[in-house]
Amino acid sequence: MACSVVRSAILRNSTVRHYAAAAAAQCSSTTIPELQVLSSNKVTVTALDNNNPVAQISVIFRAGSRNETYDTQGTAHHLRIAAGLSTCRSTCFGITRNIQQLGGNLTATTDRESIAYTLQITRNNLDRALTFLEDVATQQVFKPWEISDQLPRLRYELSMIPETTRIMELLHKAAYHNGLGYSLYSPKRQLGKIGTETLQHFVNTWFTGSKCAVVATGVSLSDMTQFASNLKMSSEDNTMEPTKYYGGELRKERSSELSTVAVAVEAVSLDKEKDALACAVLQRAISSGPRVKWGSSVSPLHKAASGVASTDQFALSAFNASYSDSGLFGFILSSVPAVAGSVTKAAAAYLRSPKLSDADIARGKIILKAEILYAADNDATFLENMRQQAIFKGRVYKPSDLVAKVDKITATEVKSIAGKFASGKLSMAAIGDLCTVPYVDELK
Repeated sequence: MACSVVRSAILRNSTVRHYAAAAAAQCSSTTIPELQVLSSNKVTVTALDNNNPVAQISVIFRAGSRNETYDTQGTAHHLRIAAGLSTCRSTCFGITRNIQQLGGNLTATTDRESIAYTLQITRNNLDRALTFLEDVATQQVFKPWEISDQLPRLRYELSMIPETTRIMELLHKAAYHNGLGYSLYSPKRQLGKIGTETLQHFVNTWFTGSKCAVVATGVSLSDMTQFASNLKMSSEDNTMEPTKYYGGELRKERSSELSTVAVAVEAVSLDKEKDALACAVLQRAISSGPRVKWGSSVSPLHKAASGVASTDQFALSAFNASYSDSGLFGFILSSVPAVAGSVTKAAAAYLRSPKLSDADIARGKIILKAEILYAADNDATFLENMRQQAIFKGRVYKPSDLVAKVDKITATEVKSIAGKFASGKLSMAAIGDLCTVPYVDELK
């Protein structure tokens, strides 16, 4: 039976392609994101009515772990875990049962600067499901006994954090100390200490209309405007102090067969849009990883490191993290302990003085443009990009507009950004067997 299905698909393939092309031509003129800022509660609303049978709606707030204080670290993690608990109008069981009965999915995601509540539901059930999205995002009550019931889940998540995630959290702590340096995950010492009052105060302070955006695909702007206008939240505009970059080093020695190292310098923020795009191109020009499954990288950064160690002894990749008022640019290394020191020094030396040809930069631009277009084909990724643009930039770009902006980035601009890293203060984090890993003041 399986073979029959496969064979019949070959016969239908050409026809299906023609239907898909016709559908794309019909809806191309209407698939433009629309945006509006409501005067009543200052909520930003953006929607893309692309005729998708599954609607996606996100209520996103510009508040994350960077908005915590030293005594309230872990609040954002607790908030994510608390999504779906009892609200002013619905019980935890009622939310779960009704969303499941409607065939929907309700999730919460956080990063250092935002928290988003996302509903995925078929369009015919949208009106009934939106009530529960509103409850989860804006009607929290944080009952003490429900919060304490989530502690086992918190402990489990903390025990399952991957090493690459741990190294990035450590690197941010070394670079910023507080603000952006606060982890996405709750410190173990905070378990059981974040209660109803702390969570409610955080929500009341930062979940305001001016820091909120309602972002949707598969729904009209008028429907989302009506939904957003009914959201009950404060209209205050609380400001967050910019996070200062300090630079520094944090090390955690533990029994391990690997050494994991991350090194970075301060990069540009999202406010400098053109420079941020140039940084994104630079990352992919320096090291975008292997483009073939099980293949090896031919990037300049990898070549610089392979001169001091065999390529099967380490894995190396560049990263770029841009935030609203700062950013980090650097590399992550995982290697056997014997060569960790030499590879770290070689990679850090390249980061300080990268040698890039125009062909490398052209390749980086092509990779970035391909990633932008591929992301537009993935509903979840496209929604995530829309909500990040809406909450931080106050507008939403079409993928073709972003590609056009990347095309305008010149090789000179990319090399200029790379040249600024030579004088930047380094931040470094290291975990594992650190017998050969140098200290940050030994890197040049």
